[in-house]
Amino acid sequence: MKRPRIHDIGLGVCFLLLAVIAFRPSGVLGSRLGAWYAERQVLALYRAEWADAASARSSTLGSGGGAPVMFEFSDYQCPFCRSSHETVNGWVAAGEARIVLVHVPLSDRSREAARAAICAESAGAFAPMHDYLMTTEDWQAPAADWLSTASAAGVPAGTRFASCLASAGPDERLSRDSALAVRWRVTGTPTFVSGHARLVGQASDGDLEKLLGR
Repeated sequence: MKRPRIHDIGLGVCFLLLAVIAFRPSGVLGSRLGAWYAERQVLALYRAEWADAASARSSTLGSGGGAPVMFEFSDYQCPFCRSSHETVNGWVAAGEARIVLVHVPLSDRSREAARAAICAESAGAFAPMHDYLMTTEDWQAPAADWLSTASAAGVPAGTRFASCLASAGPDERLSRDSALAVRWRVTGTPTFVSGHARLVGQASDGDLEKLLGR
């Protein structure tokens, strides 16, 4: 019987060590497998929960009943959220997608803007308020008045918006949005989640096609 040579044994040990290093959690292949598995888990959660999560929120852009639904976790001061807005709006306007907006404010001013958007939603004017916040900068000044901002955005005049701002309702909504972001492992904005994929960062038309399974 031919005995294995020392050289062959050494090569085998080297290959084994390289495999162990590559597949450990911090290794190149191990980290990629971990990321792939984490994304599969998120998509599984989405498929199981999306209907309930969507019905619990009224911050929806697009009214096409047959259009696929996609969640966008967003922040009004996030530059990549703002630069994605026109592209996302184009798909919504064409009836190609419905967007469920989940607020993930990353600053105090963004939180105030999210509260204002939620209150505009209660007045039936979420879409124009959302568009205004994403495309203008005046409201970002610390002294900006939210009632004036709402008026500029086309939110109907009346006491409903002001009463909402003074209530705890928007904060309760933001807490629910934050809990959903944690459960779906959202770590940055914007994050788009559909039944087909997840995207973190600025979205192009090609990205949205993949997200919507085109």
